[in-house]
Amino acid sequence: MSTEQNKALAAAMIKAISGGDSEVIRKLVAKDCKCWITGFPRDRLFSRDQMIAGARTIIEQHLPAGFNLKMEGMTAEGERVAVEAEGRSHTISGKLYNNFSHFLFKFRDGQVIRWMEYTNPMHAVEVFGDAVKQVGRK
Repeated sequence: MSTEQNKALAAAMIKAISGGDSEVIRKLVAKDCKCWITGFPRDRLFSRDQMIAGARTIIEQHLPAGFNLKMEGMTAEGERVAVEAEGRSHTISGKLYNNFSHFLFKFRDGQVIRWMEYTNPMHAVEVFGDAVKQVGRK
């Protein structure tokens, strides 16, 4: 796929993550995708389904309007697309979730095969508490 096609897929990913659209994420992310989020050990990779479940839990328990991600910038080269985004939403209890993230997606054949998310984990823990700590746990 072209760099421009991968950028379009990355934008679709941000939109899906923003609202917790599990079906779109399942379509765009390869089943064997390796995912990692800041704050977890580098050797603790998540599966696509663990990422979806974690996001759904946070949205269902805390963010009825979703993460409300706004893309601030995008840079792409071949199969790699980097996205800067700001999440700004209020929790059910009225707390402001305002976090900044840098996503790095690697694509193959129109699907994400690697998903790296750099964000402020302490802010997420302050706002969502144990829901963040449980991401990827069964």
